[in-house]
Amino acid sequence: MGECVVLPDGSAFGVLSLPLPEGHWLYQRDEQGLNGPPPMTFRMEAGEARRQMADRIREAAKWAIRASTMCGQEEDFDPDAMVQNMVVGLLGYHTADGLSGEAWDTPADIPPLHSFTHD
Repeated sequence: MGECVVLPDGSAFGVLSLPLPEGHWLYQRDEQGLNGPPPMTFRMEAGEARRQMADRIREAAKWAIRASTMCGQEEDFDPDAMVQNMVVGLLGYHTADGLSGEAWDTPADIPPLHSFTHD
């Protein structure tokens, strides 16, 4: 689907929506034809630390969805962009301090910088 607009000077612009490739990860299913179990990459036990982490993840997910849909104005969004935005929402930008370097894009209360190692 797409839309093309011709301007009075004869020039034009268009917005296109292309289908995802057939083998895209969005369509991936398990043997039962379902999504399968979650990866649980950062599996945590129940308790206050988990509740706080879940709250932070929810905020990052909401930010990613807003960033990927122009604050809900765009229904036809790119799932890969949403995943990339989720990573930024969770971990910050891919910089030494996780910040973008732009004042407008820096939280008022900058969260602490974490360093994680994987087993």
